[in-house]
Amino acid sequence: MKKFLGLLSLFALLTAFTCENEPLDTDLSNASTTTNLDLVGAWDLQEFSVTLNSSTSFEGQTFSSDIDIASTEVDYVVEFTQSSFVTNGSYSYSTNVVFDGETISSEPQSLENVTGNGTYSTSGDEMTVDGSFFEFEFDGMDNSVLQGEQTANFEISNDGQTLTFTQIETVTETDGMTGTEIVNSVNSISVWSRQ
Repeated sequence: MKKFLGLLSLFALLTAFTCENEPLDTDLSNASTTTNLDLVGAWDLQEFSVTLNSSTSFEGQTFSSDIDIASTEVDYVVEFTQSSFVTNGSYSYSTNVVFDGETISSEPQSLENVTGNGTYSTSGDEMTVDGSFFEFEFDGMDNSVLQGEQTANFEISNDGQTLTFTQIETVTETDGMTGTEIVNSVNSISVWSRQ
């Protein structure tokens, strides 16, 4: 169960830069010509949302959970150089959890003095990040599990003023000893504006 909760926390945090119902003024044909130079500079987070669906199967029983996370207040910046980034600021978010049909809502959570850094590379409309967009501690959990390589799609608007990250990913993990299978699907989007 600890591993399962760790995975839920990990996916929710890794995708904490997302946004829902935001109009995107992007041109997909422009994505193939985007370079790291187009990203250089500071970008203010506008909003984010994350939807995480998880299903755990063990000995013929299936448990499911749906987690929706949405920003409520943001004051957060990512600054890109040609190959690295730093982040800083704060943000608040609300969480709605449905576990096996039972809804659990939480009060908005605030994270202050959040920082992160790392390197990145792009290929077309895909960004690979090695590092962390933020530092995090939850119930004594070390943020080192949030480090490492991750991939997301990105688009920059035609006028170069809006940066949008999307991540749609499904991960299946099976424990060979117990036969437990965990399927986690994450759908996140974040919108940033150039400073």
